[in-house]
Amino acid sequence: MTDNHTPPKPEDMGEHLDEELQDTVNAWAEDASSGDAEDLAARIDDRLRRLIADWVGAGEEADWKTIGAKMDASTRAAIAQWVGEDENADWGAISERMESRIRTGVARLVGLNADEETSVSWAEVGAKVEQDVRGWVSKLVGAEEDADWKSIGDRLAQQVREAVDKVSESLQKDKDAPSPDQPERRVERIVIESSETEDASDNDTPRVESEEPAD
Repeated sequence: MTDNHTPPKPEDMGEHLDEELQDTVNAWAEDASSGDAEDLAARIDDRLRRLIADWVGAGEEADWKTIGAKMDASTRAAIAQWVGEDENADWGAISERMESRIRTGVARLVGLNADEETSVSWAEVGAKVEQDVRGWVSKLVGAEEDADWKSIGDRLAQQVREAVDKVSESLQKDKDAPSPDQPERRVERIVIESSETEDASDNDTPRVESEEPAD
């Protein structure tokens, strides 16, 4: 069991509460005069309420509403200090300052000159992001750096058409080329000769040699 007057770290509070809960249950079980389950619930409520009230500085006799208000005030003061507001600032002022810090951080991230005193609107941040994206896409498709989205679209469509035309031409060339599976046709030479011999009666018919494709 821990010293009730020494608030634990936030990450350790659950463990301490479990210890207090276990101690309360054990004490109730060992007490011969203990009542029913409602008595146990009342003991747990009283013990945990006193413990948490002491942790947040509300006083052991404080009720849960007072404890909640004290926790809210402590949390609000801590967050207000973190975002640069007065510790007594309300949640409206705190949230406004947080939004301003986030917006300023995003503005710097996208290349805008901004600080807490020189406020930049979300519209300006969005316009800068759109401009950067458009410039990047323009370079990607080969358009002018400051081209609008219509010009970028036209340029992209032109590139697609050119690519399709090249593919079509390549396919047509492949179609017109002879198939490697088709065998070449052999050609035989045709020669017509007249044979004149001393004895014309023996061979008086011209000889013919063909130069026609052979199957």
